[in-house]
Formats: sequence, structure tokens, C-alpha cells
Amino acid sequence: MYRKNNILFLFFLVCHLIGFSQKKSLYLDSLLHAGLPTHTKLLSSPKKYKLQIIYTRITRDKDNKPSFKTFYWNVDSTKFFYPASLVKLPVSIMALEKINSLKQFGINKNTTMITDSVFVCQKKVYKDTTAENRYPSVAHYIKKMFLVSDNYAFARTYEFLGCDYLHERIEKWGFPNIRLVNRLDGSCKADTAKITSPVCFLSDKGDTLYRQTLTFYTYNKQHPLVYAKAGKAHTNEFGKRIYQPKDFSTHNFMSLANCHEILRRLTFNNYLDKNNQYNLSNDDWQFLMKYLGLYPRESLYPAYNTKEYYDSFKKFIYYGSAVPTVPSDSIRVFNIVGRAYGFLSDCAYVCDVKNQVEYMLSVTMYLNERDVIGTGKYEYDKLGMPFLKDLGNLIYKVEKDRKVDYKPDLSEFDLFKN
Repeated sequence: MYRKNNILFLFFLVCHLIGFSQKKSLYLDSLLHAGLPTHTKLLSSPKKYKLQIIYTRITRDKDNKPSFKTFYWNVDSTKFFYPASLVKLPVSIMALEKINSLKQFGINKNTTMITDSVFVCQKKVYKDTTAENRYPSVAHYIKKMFLVSDNYAFARTYEFLGCDYLHERIEKWGFPNIRLVNRLDGSCKADTAKITSPVCFLSDKGDTLYRQTLTFYTYNKQHPLVYAKAGKAHTNEFGKRIYQPKDFSTHNFMSLANCHEILRRLTFNNYLDKNNQYNLSNDDWQFLMKYLGLYPRESLYPAYNTKEYYDSFKKFIYYGSAVPTVPSDSIRVFNIVGRAYGFLSDCAYVCDVKNQVEYMLSVTMYLNERDVIGTGKYEYDKLGMPFLKDLGNLIYKVEKDRKVDYKPDLSEFDLFKN
């Protein structure tokens, strides 16, 4: 890969190693205030709403190779925010990497994966009636995570990877401050969440191809932030109000800049030098990108109720909330979202194949006017969704109007014909 991209990669790597803090880009600040006049409440109080924005402009050369210019607004990786389901992105990528490291056993992402249990909180999974062959697999779990942000699918995938493998791999990627210590399964408390279930891969005839035993973690690093708390009060698991901030130091952690870079590397994996690429085949890449961009109604296995899982169910940037059916156009949002405890986040690559427009945009905010964690009463729809929709449309217009020497060939992202 050419020199500019290597310099950018080194810049991101240093930021992840030492913590990332970036003041407001004057360009992005002016753009936000001029283009989003109805959202001054959020823009004028970034500290209260913990609002962070990362916008990456992509410019292609004559050979269609991308270069990147990134604008930051109030981004600070030393300040706490809860990533929620954003962690499903790196876990899904790592799951396919691990599958590829086990090819000698004759398994692939579609091979039946059976999960056993030893502890009370663990789950036995022998069937999956939502799959075409009615058996669970890594690929099917990833579909569920990307289509509707399924926590059950995340937990099973987490168990296949294991706590130690996850952190060894994420550090090799260059993200030592990411913490993946919770499999988003409320029945597994404290350290039992890091004791992962036995897993077995079976052939079509039911023969055992590969067996992974019960795994006890050795990982014991502390949370990277000194202060990993939020709220002035919180509701505990028994429904009791506790008048002190909720401590997230034993929860997952990933900064917005981390997630943005992980998605950037995946989206442009084919343009990176081999040392910086994920260990994915082209089929893996197409699979991940397709399901990041797919609407729930477009999936046959698993199939979803379109009233509950409408098109914009997790397409916050550009579409906002409650859009039953996105009009048939050439725009696709390849993204991962997080929504929990009042934190609302979206990390997206937006692509318009027909009009040759592309950009990356990642946003997080805290929408909890009561500042009480665990009530379930947050301002997602009132404040967050309209902001993400208008911001996504604003950046799209800017990029569509931007003059470039070479229009991008985005045909590789046209993955939805079949």
C-alpha cells in the first residue's frame, strides 16, 4: 500500500497505544453548526451528552486506491462511554479469523457448531431452527449479530473465541486498550462470563471434526480508564435505586476511535498491505460486508418479522428510526450500532454505488436527561435518531457535491443483487 496510507496506519496505531484525544476540527465544527441548525441542544453541550463524531473523507486515485482524511469532533478515548453492541464487530471478524486458522480440521464458517455447558449459566445449543439446515454455525451467528444485533448469537460466538484468544488477537491488531470481558449474557455473572463453554464442530454426517474443551481464562488486565462510571444513580439487578454512578469497570470497553478504525480496516481490507489485513478470504469479506449492509427483510435464513425488525432497525446514520421500508436506491449503510444505558452509537461506512459517493461516519452520545442508569427511559428517539439521520444526510450531500479528480468505482460493494 502506498506511503500515505502507511503513515495514517501508524498514526492510528500510536493513538490506540497511548490513548486518543482530539479537539474539534474547525472544518467539521463549522459544518455541523451551519448544516444542523435544529440540533443546537446537542452541539452546544457535548460534555453533557458525551457527543463524539468521527468523519472520514475517502479520495480515490486513478487506480481506485483510497486515501483518507479524518475529521474529529470532541473525540477523547480517555473519557468513558459504553460501547454496547459495537463490540460485535471485532468479535465477528475474529471468529472468521479463528475459523480460518482451523481449516486443517475441515471446518469453515458454515460448519455446524455445537455448544455444550458445564456451569449453570451456560447454554447447550444443538439446534437452530432459524438456519436453513436447522443447525447453528459461526456464519449464522454473525448474520444474527449484524442483522438485528442479537446478544444470544454474540454469547455463543464469544464462547468459541474465548477471553484469552480475543485479547491476544485484538492486541496483535494494535488495540491494547479494548476490553472484551462480558459476553452480553445476563445469566453469567462476574468471572463465570470468562469461563467459556465446550464447543464441537460436526461434519454433515455428524462426525466430530474439531473439539474445543471448557476454557478457563488467564486474562486479568484492568480497565484502561481510571474512571469508568456513568450516571448520578443507577438501578441494580434487583430493581433497587442506588444513588451513586454505575461502575462499568468490569464491562466491555472499546473507544469510538477503535471501532471506527476496525471498520475502516475491514471495509478497505483488500487495499491494505498483508501485515495489516485481517486473515479473511475474499468470500469472508463479502459475507461480512453484505450482512453489515443488509436489511432484516432481505434475509431468508434467519427470517424476521418486518413489523418488529423494520429496515432502519439498526441503520441510524442516514435513516434515523422507524423507517419501515427504505426506498429502492443505490445507497447502503454498512454499520454496527450500540444502544444501552442511554448510550447511543453508530459506526458506519455509507456507500452510493450509482452516484459514486462514499464516506465513513462514527458517532456516540449519551441521551439520559435523568442521568439514572437502568431505567430504560432514554431520549434515543427524541434527540439521538433525528441527529444521526440529519448528520448522515448532511455528510452525504457534502460528499456528493465535493469535486474529485477520480470518481470511485464502488462495484465491489454492490453485494445485494441476489
